[in-house]
Amino acid sequence: ICTACGDGLTYSLQLMEVDSENARWSQDGVDVTWCGSAEGLFEALAGGAQHVEVGAVEDSRAILETLARASGQLLSLSLVGCHFDAAALTSLGQLMAPTQLQGIGVSNNPDIDSSTWVAFWNQLPRTVVKWDFGDDELSDEVLPALAHRLAAAQCNVHELLLDGNDFSDLSALLPVITSSPQLTELDVGDNNVLDASVIALAAVLPGAPLTTLGLGRNAISDMGALAVVNVLPQTNIHTLHLDSTQIGDTTLDALVRVLHSTQLEELHVDETRITDAGVQRLCSALQGSRLTFLEADNSNLSEQTKAALEAIFGSSASMQ
Repeated sequence: ICTACGDGLTYSLQLMEVDSENARWSQDGVDVTWCGSAEGLFEALAGGAQHVEVGAVEDSRAILETLARASGQLLSLSLVGCHFDAAALTSLGQLMAPTQLQGIGVSNNPDIDSSTWVAFWNQLPRTVVKWDFGDDELSDEVLPALAHRLAAAQCNVHELLLDGNDFSDLSALLPVITSSPQLTELDVGDNNVLDASVIALAAVLPGAPLTTLGLGRNAISDMGALAVVNVLPQTNIHTLHLDSTQIGDTTLDALVRVLHSTQLEELHVDETRITDAGVQRLCSALQGSRLTFLEADNSNLSEQTKAALEAIFGSSASMQ
């Protein structure tokens, strides 16, 4: 996964294994250099890496000192679980402000006050198109300020990852969705989002550019999910996460009715209240649809239903 130059340096960096528990961007096939230490970050930058992810490094000062030497070459930076305090986050913003950074992530970094987050976002350059602030314990009070900063990006937001926070009211994000013609991914999974917010979100989805929508691990019932499913034919969504929610067969039956009119290719409904009957009805509608990936594991499905899913693995659906 290393983009560094030079035979010896390239070899040493390629031996570094990605920490799957901390990595958010460093995945197979993604051109992001994983750095598990400040030394690794130094080597990556010295080798010319422009897209880096640093994970679980407790010495924020060492990270900042390394970034100060080569921040201008960075195009994307993800910091996961690096224990930045308010002062370190402010310093990071100052380093990134004059750059041409395209992607920024500071995730799994709780215990930062709201005003510091807002000041940090306002320091970031207008070139940023990927925003990743997951698992930061962000609350509703900061969302309007974040939305205001995103609006200042002049519709230049491509990915917005806000999973694992404490958001319940998504209303501030709705204008961002409608005014961002290149916003293809929105992840608000693992928050405190309820049906009312999902229904409001569904109202702005028709015509929006979103292709991936993460709503999993929220207390969403069929009521909220139905609002999303019913507008799917008017969207470009091909990946939908509803895993670990309270949805049941009502949602699956609604999907059966519209499936052939949607762009849906990947569906996550594991750890929900769906039953064998609902999954079997969905399977019967797969032929002729675009759906090629169905994750429905750990949903109390019978071995017979799992076998039926396996029987169509690789053709119309897949089972994990």
